[in-house]
Amino acid sequence: MTTTRNLIGCIIPQDQKEPRCTDVRSIDGIAVEGHIFLPSLMPCCGLLALPFWAKISGWLINERPEESLITVTVTLFDDRNNVLADYSDTIAIEPGEKGAFDVKLLDFQEIAETYAIAVSDMELS
Repeated sequence: MTTTRNLIGCIIPQDQKEPRCTDVRSIDGIAVEGHIFLPSLMPCCGLLALPFWAKISGWLINERPEESLITVTVTLFDDRNNVLADYSDTIAIEPGEKGAFDVKLLDFQEIAETYAIAVSDMELS
């Protein structure tokens, strides 16, 4: 068992840094009300680990007169602005309503320094 910060049996990330957001882009008629970076809790005392290392949650407002099918993409970058990974979530939002997105960052990216959020219409094929 690991003893960290006086907690027996719990594993807590030592110096886990949180990437900072450098850009949020949206499309006409869809407003980004806000977002938050939420690191996943580490497994503790027999609990199972979540299947992602962090997630970015936020809120969008559909200012359009029709329902919109929206894709939110989060791109992680290293300290040289190289793309590390892209993750996305797709949501439907009724006209004039607010919708929540949760983009799960699946793979731990220790060298991630920044991230950007891009909101786009989902292309139907």
